[in-house]
Amino acid sequence: MKDFEEIYQEFYGQLHGFLLKLAGGDPHIAEELTQETFYQAYVSLHRYNGTCKFFTWLCKIAKNCYFKYLRKNKAAPMDSQALEAALTADEAQSPEQICEQNTMKEELRTAINQLSRKQRDIVILHIYFHQTFQEIAEVLGMKESAVKVAYHRAKEQLKKRLTKHHNMILY
Repeated sequence: MKDFEEIYQEFYGQLHGFLLKLAGGDPHIAEELTQETFYQAYVSLHRYNGTCKFFTWLCKIAKNCYFKYLRKNKAAPMDSQALEAALTADEAQSPEQICEQNTMKEELRTAINQLSRKQRDIVILHIYFHQTFQEIAEVLGMKESAVKVAYHRAKEQLKKRLTKHHNMILY
């Protein structure tokens, strides 16, 4: 039991942050899912075989808990409103710079929300949680090459959407 307490202490913050993003920034849902994930990990610990990083294994469980929650509650798919926390403003900026940065954050959130669920999950896991493509493949049950292709396509879509939006503003 003591070993699992150490696991909980080590991974709680990172796992809670992952679930907070999946839950669209709702801290109550994220906490509920975090506790459920650790419970499921505890009862399934004997199944962890060490073929992936422990956090990757926890993310797989968390993703399954999240999808189970969505099915049970018929909730909307992941909303990336919580991405704002990952894009914090510098306090030394001028009001104009802060306004421009907030506008860019909103444009990015909108563009990410327009991606498919798979692409959105890959982008968030890679950029905001610094997961490797191999780790993302394990979490999402995909081949690494498919994750790389989906990430590249998502990046291209984001570039097109953001560039198109800025061109419309400039003209």
